[in-house]
Amino acid sequence: MSAICTSLLDDAGASGKGSEGVQEDRTKKMEPAIDRSRLAAIVEGSDDAIISKTLDGYITSWNAGATRMFGYTAQDMIGRSVTSIIPEHLLSEEQFILDALKSGIRIDHFDSVRVAKDGRLVDVSLTVSPIRDEAGNVIGASKIARDITARRRSEVALKAAVEAARRAQQEAENANRAKTEFLSVMSHEIRTPLTGISGFADLLKHTTKLTRKQQRYVDLMQSANSVLLKVVDNILDFAKVESGRLELEPRPFSLPTLVRDATAIGAVSASSKKLRVRYDVEPGIAEWRMGDEPRLRQILHNLLDNAVKFTEAGTITLDVRQEKSPDGLGRIRFAVTDTGIGIATDRQPLLFRHFSQADSSVSRRYGGTGLGLAICKRLVELMDGEIGIVSDLGNGATVWFTAHLPDAPQVVLEAKPDTPANRVPPRKARILVVDDIDTNREILEAFLDEGGFSAHSVGSGSEALVALGGEHYDLVLMDIQMPVMDGIATTKRIRGLQPPLRDIPIIAVSGNVLPFHVRSFLAAGMDDHIGKPISREVLNKRVHRWLPQLHSAEVAKEETPAPFDERNWSVLAKIIGKERANAIVDAFANELRRAFKSTIENARHEAHDLINCAGLLRFERLLDACRELAASGTDDLHLLQIKLEQVRMAQAIAIQTLERRNSPKKSHRKLLQRPRKPVLTVAVSDQ
Repeated sequence: MSAICTSLLDDAGASGKGSEGVQEDRTKKMEPAIDRSRLAAIVEGSDDAIISKTLDGYITSWNAGATRMFGYTAQDMIGRSVTSIIPEHLLSEEQFILDALKSGIRIDHFDSVRVAKDGRLVDVSLTVSPIRDEAGNVIGASKIARDITARRRSEVALKAAVEAARRAQQEAENANRAKTEFLSVMSHEIRTPLTGISGFADLLKHTTKLTRKQQRYVDLMQSANSVLLKVVDNILDFAKVESGRLELEPRPFSLPTLVRDATAIGAVSASSKKLRVRYDVEPGIAEWRMGDEPRLRQILHNLLDNAVKFTEAGTITLDVRQEKSPDGLGRIRFAVTDTGIGIATDRQPLLFRHFSQADSSVSRRYGGTGLGLAICKRLVELMDGEIGIVSDLGNGATVWFTAHLPDAPQVVLEAKPDTPANRVPPRKARILVVDDIDTNREILEAFLDEGGFSAHSVGSGSEALVALGGEHYDLVLMDIQMPVMDGIATTKRIRGLQPPLRDIPIIAVSGNVLPFHVRSFLAAGMDDHIGKPISREVLNKRVHRWLPQLHSAEVAKEETPAPFDERNWSVLAKIIGKERANAIVDAFANELRRAFKSTIENARHEAHDLINCAGLLRFERLLDACRELAASGTDDLHLLQIKLEQVRMAQAIAIQTLERRNSPKKSHRKLLQRPRKPVLTVAVSDQ
């Protein structure tokens, strides 16, 4: 030890430096060796394979990570060509890497495959950097290979899962389409004979020589027909709900009126069992609500029908209350309570499932498809509500549901539909009926004859073309499913004729009633649709709607505008004040005079803007016509032009009515000088 110290001191003395200087020199000499040692430790400890090679591909270094990844030791691989671990079909990649290296290009995250000693294929991500000499020339390459086999397997598994999900979705969509198509075919096949049953029953009922017993038989026939049609409608509703095609159409409606009408209809069926049906609406509850009234009515009818079905004696009550929900939204709670057979607690969850009833014996005794409550549940969910039941076996039941029905201003009045069925056109319209089924033609001809029309029928599309070419007709009722040339093909042929034949109104008459069917009819050039079984009332209403050319000018002359109904203005005046009410009336009159003088597209916007004021002031014909035009989604210019003419007719009558009202000098005339837009905004805000 002393010798070493003496030697170090001698070295220091010889160099003329102190011990600190000597230590600094030695440290500087050792630094490259330390760096190399540290780098070697990092390389050897890496999980990645770190390999160096010459430009001609021979391996010069091989770390422990490469041994772990590929199974070869450094002794096995140093001096061997790197191609020994590259699959034959990927050798071209090595040439690509070599060309890049010669250009001094670094390659990052290049995914490839290598072969391990045991024959395994290893997915790797390569980073390749050029190695240069002191002069800067590329003399080799350093490769870092990261094992991405697990990642690749996950990617492959994910891709397979995505593909499997895509196939499953496609299969589900195909199955859903097949189901929908099956339901539509079944609907058509059922509705077609129902047309004969309901049509002839209706004609028979209106004959004058029926005995009381025969009249009862007809009533029972119509009742059975109605039940069967309800089953078909339930199945179609189920199909719409399942496919997501069922959408609500919220509009203002009177809640007490809905409740009163629903219980009145329920009381009719309850009367045969001597059941009492009553309703109770919470005092102070707002009358006017915004919601889909027909769907609400459907739910209530279903619950009341079930209550009547399962109750032999006692009372059925419909209770309506305002309910404050946990989410802060005010909801209306409806509850139908009966004194019937009740339902065991463990069977209650089955009630709201598709095609399910609480007990199979119930189906045998009381009938039913088990769809009604399931559809009600989906409708209630669309109304942002819940449905449930409280019952004990033998002690009756209460089926309740909630619905979010926001308040609607009372002044927004629903239009009462025109009753064109009671209006006979100035001349007898000639209507061509096209249907391949004899009974359908006979029923339609009878209905049309009794409605004051002249009907002629043919049994095929080709016969329809011949008939239209030989005589004048005002309208065509077109069946869809006919042999050789169906209704859609026949319509397209008619629309390809020269005017005026190509402009004749065509109404589809079909058992295909699903929304996509109706859209296809309109797309083919038809103007409207009537579903089978055919209702006399609906038929007359639709026929009158599409015969504007028979009474457009004459009706405008014949219908003397009724004096303005001051009662409507009085209701409005009580709510917003006389001055503002008068201003709205005058502004509405001015808007009417300016409207419908431009393009059809502008007319649709103008019709939409006039809807609310027309409803406020009870110009019901104008309201109906504006709604028809504003809601029209068709690009058929002929159809739009007809609707525009109907609006203009109603517009002329409304303007005459308002001018008669204002003919006496009124103090509010000066309000016309005020800006109109803010005045109309008051009405629009109440929509």
